[in-house]
Amino acid sequence: MEDEIVTRFRAYMAAFNAHDYARLVDFYDPEVQLTIGNGTVLRGRQAIVDFYTNVNDATTRQIEILQAWSDGDVLAAEIQSEFRALRDAPDFTSGPMLRGDRYYLNSFALYDLGPDRRFTRIRAAVFRREWRRLADRQDR
Repeated sequence: MEDEIVTRFRAYMAAFNAHDYARLVDFYDPEVQLTIGNGTVLRGRQAIVDFYTNVNDATTRQIEILQAWSDGDVLAAEIQSEFRALRDAPDFTSGPMLRGDRYYLNSFALYDLGPDRRFTRIRAAVFRREWRRLADRQDR
């Protein structure tokens, strides 16, 4: 049976995939710190929302939870993301993308939980990246 923390994490990812930022911030401690896979550190709820609003302006991103578990203080997850460029994005955080390009990544993330079960610190590390450039695909 899945524990309450993992169930809550699934709700968090559903809000993330829906770009429901009003709901998303409820999962974060006000002083949350997020270190994304490229080493960038974001501090506070608004910094995280601003970052992902910008990412989602240029791409669609869907995250799938492959595995998640918790010891009550920390949640660990393996996640898989697909980004699809909606427009040319020369400044995309993982590298330039042209409209129609796809970028896949698998990462591990650790979510430290505060007493109220909000995320206080999130650390992500990417272990697999795959680009599928529109120019390289036969189905374009």
